[in-house]
Amino acid sequence: MAPLGEDTPLIGERSCSLSSTETGTLQVYLYHRAPAPRAAPDSAGVLTFTFGEYTAEELCVRAAKACGVLPVCHSLFALATEDLTCWFPPNHLFAVDDARSQVVVYRIRYRRGGRSWPRSRPSPPAGPPRQALAPLTRRVPRSYKSCIPERLRCQIQQHSFLTRKRIRRRFNKSLRRIGGCQTDGRYLKLKYLLDLERLQRRWAEESFRVRSPGAGERGPAADIAIHVAGESGVSWSCGGAEVRDSSPVENRIVEFPTLREARSFVALIDGYYRLTADAHHYFCKEVAPPRLLQDLEDQCHGPISSEFAVHKLKAAGSRPGLYLLRRSPQDFDSYLLTVCAEVRPPGPRRPPRLVPAGVPSASPGEKPGAEPRCSPARHHQPREPHAGMGRRTGRWRDGHGGEGALTPASPLPRQGESLGQGSFTQIYKGIKRDQKEDEYYQTEVVLKVMDSSHHNCSESFLEAASIMSQVSHKHLVLLHGVSLGRDSIMVQEYVRHGPLDLYLKKNQSEGKVTTSWKLQVAKQLAYALNYLEDKKITHGNVSAKKVLLTREGDAASGSPPFIKLNDPGVSVTVLAKEMLVDRIPWVAPECVSDPGSLALPADKWSFGATLWEIFSGGNMPVSLLEPRKKLHFYESGLQLPTPKWTELATLITQCMDYQPQRRPCFRAVIRDLNSLITSGEPRHVAMRHDPTLFEERHLKYISLLGKGNFGSVELCRYDPLGDSTGELVAVKKLQQDSAKELRDFEREIQILHSLQHDFIVKYRGVCYSRGRRGLRLVMEYLPNGCLRDYLQKNQHRLEHRTLLLYAWQICKGMEYLGAQRCVHRDLANRNILVESETHVKIGDFGLAKLLPQDKDYYVVREPGQSPVFWYAPESLADNVFSRASDIWSFGVLLYELFTYSNKSKSPSEEFLRMMGTDKAAQIICSLLELLKDNRRLPAPAGCPVEVYALMLSCWAFAPGGRPTFGELAPRIEALRDGRSKARG
Repeated sequence: MAPLGEDTPLIGERSCSLSSTETGTLQVYLYHRAPAPRAAPDSAGVLTFTFGEYTAEELCVRAAKACGVLPVCHSLFALATEDLTCWFPPNHLFAVDDARSQVVVYRIRYRRGGRSWPRSRPSPPAGPPRQALAPLTRRVPRSYKSCIPERLRCQIQQHSFLTRKRIRRRFNKSLRRIGGCQTDGRYLKLKYLLDLERLQRRWAEESFRVRSPGAGERGPAADIAIHVAGESGVSWSCGGAEVRDSSPVENRIVEFPTLREARSFVALIDGYYRLTADAHHYFCKEVAPPRLLQDLEDQCHGPISSEFAVHKLKAAGSRPGLYLLRRSPQDFDSYLLTVCAEVRPPGPRRPPRLVPAGVPSASPGEKPGAEPRCSPARHHQPREPHAGMGRRTGRWRDGHGGEGALTPASPLPRQGESLGQGSFTQIYKGIKRDQKEDEYYQTEVVLKVMDSSHHNCSESFLEAASIMSQVSHKHLVLLHGVSLGRDSIMVQEYVRHGPLDLYLKKNQSEGKVTTSWKLQVAKQLAYALNYLEDKKITHGNVSAKKVLLTREGDAASGSPPFIKLNDPGVSVTVLAKEMLVDRIPWVAPECVSDPGSLALPADKWSFGATLWEIFSGGNMPVSLLEPRKKLHFYESGLQLPTPKWTELATLITQCMDYQPQRRPCFRAVIRDLNSLITSGEPRHVAMRHDPTLFEERHLKYISLLGKGNFGSVELCRYDPLGDSTGELVAVKKLQQDSAKELRDFEREIQILHSLQHDFIVKYRGVCYSRGRRGLRLVMEYLPNGCLRDYLQKNQHRLEHRTLLLYAWQICKGMEYLGAQRCVHRDLANRNILVESETHVKIGDFGLAKLLPQDKDYYVVREPGQSPVFWYAPESLADNVFSRASDIWSFGVLLYELFTYSNKSKSPSEEFLRMMGTDKAAQIICSLLELLKDNRRLPAPAGCPVEVYALMLSCWAFAPGGRPTFGELAPRIEALRDGRSKARG
């Protein structure tokens, strides 16, 4: 077959097949061959393979070499069928024999761009592309429409004759202008592709048709499609209505028509995850790249640069003898070794230096180091915990972001029967009473009272409470609050069946606890620890004693068990040596020798020991040894007895590796546990129901989160099974259900329902009551509360760089809102919610409006109570709201950020001071006069000049003079990067 040329139509437009006429061959069609001297003229564009077996990854490597694609860009490419309808995973095996011929194409599958892929783009392959722009290079007359996709051609054909003529005239004018440019063909081709991408937004999108399990048996299956694109991430459409959501969701099950399509989809998601999050992760071995598996086994890194290798060795401590094995970023067949060597020249001693090399050899003056140790390739290693996760002093918070602990308005729960004694606490059952309006609620709780003989550990005890107050996960015990009276008391939810180790010992012989049951418990514990790992939080005290059983489960009905991980208690960093030894084998070896080394890898060791404990029926013989023998167990590098189940034993061994950096991340643990789930496990598929419709009877009130003029927000648990296994949600309801307020509330719900973004609070659903006359909005629960309160409480540890991160995230969220033609109208710190120290979300859409399709502004007829000190001049004067008015409010929000929401420096206080007491009665008129006179909020104390300049640009009196959120985001990011470099 003739090689591909510039006149060859696109694959999607070909009417014939590329299939080879040669039998017994496998042909791989390329983009182009890298220029080579004395290359045969017919060798370009295709690789031919004969008898044998080849993996898709092996063929991609051969194709990359032929195209001049470097190893660092190799992961962007894959093999596909001729029509690009199906892509092959890296481990797909091609068998070439006499019976048939096969044809595949080597193409870019993964596109990195947009907000989802923050890293820099790889350099393009060396060497010029084969094809050129025919109208410029060959001077052959050709219509411009032959150079654009067919869909765009059809759109142009639908225009009138005059419109088509105008388009053609403009094209010719642009072509003449380009023809006079002094530039090379490579730049023009790149410009052409960029413009084509702008016109054809979804050119790199892949779609997969799926269905819900058993949909055909229950009736006609809904038409569900999953779409994956580098720019927009993962989305799905059902019944024609597209919903975009990139948040992780557990237990969402779909069925693919064929196994090949399922593997193609998983390989696509797997590849994007490696490109953007973790280069050493794979979701399942069915699609894992063989080279990646080999590298993990050999403790070898991928094709990273020498600078990055040196950075990793420095992060590992730069100890002499430490080395890092990596693949070459330039050559597929080469490996490189970067070694940390101590060099001692004559004179003063110098610190160790890092030497990139092939294989290191001793040189004169070089002192042999300790035994060489490898810095292995491993799954994603989380960064060090933020300052907020360390020790804390001062005022403590309750479990829901309120002021310090349980106050007289929240009386201490009544103490009941004793549930036992911990190492530092007395544990009691109690009743927590709450009043909501005229109703009283009673909730069973657990009181953990700090023993008076351990007051020296109270700070660590309260630190554990503080950390638990900032997390919210269904497999973590809920903290109601703490009391700081005569005794330090932690108030937690009551978990019915108690510690897991006791339950295992009691019920092991009754047949309730099966292998499948234990795997479910282990996986739920791994989910909880994975959540903490993502939050950069170390638990530090994982064992079956700390795992509480909420639901026993029933194999006959398909109901699984349900567990919750309890608080860590007093940290190992303050424990005496004998108490650390007593916790062997759950406490990690490095923490016994140096308690200050407590970090995320310690939880992996503890999980391995707990996993062994679960499958041993709650027994742990090593814990019964005398202290001297326990220490010898660690000093000799011994392991727990090997379970008979080989795969389980391998997982436990990996978690209990004596080198902390070699322990797997919990994502990898969950993947391996999923592969252990037995095929005979009862599979419970829930009946189909609308997940956004919440029943009022299942919403269990916990506490009041906030109250305003028009409504209140409550913390509830949605618990349809009535066993405290449901998720925590924030529920908003109106104070009065008048017709107007109900219409406005329904509009707010409709707006929030239509929004899906990382920096916007997530809509969960609605709840109707009183025959659908009562309405509640159900949202995700964010335990850190609003940004205003968070700034006031944490000012001492929030740097300007963190404030700029918040500003950037809010800016990106508002940019998304503007693209959805939504005006927020109430952008302020009080309406920003804090998910974690590094993540905030926009909330409260009570005043939001959707812009009409034919206008870029909205006139409010009934303004009602409004946050006037955050409003733009046109909003104050004429009730006109637009994206530009949100920019003004964003400037005020920036001011709030850099004053740390200080009440005495709030916008309202500052403007009222400017007005004077005599004009305070006519606030809107006086405020408008101030703004017309170019009076603005002053620069906050310590605020960088560049940040205040941003505020002033947002406060331009004319709406057209203000920047857009799309312009503000990169400026804020540049300021943050600049402060990061200055700090570094």
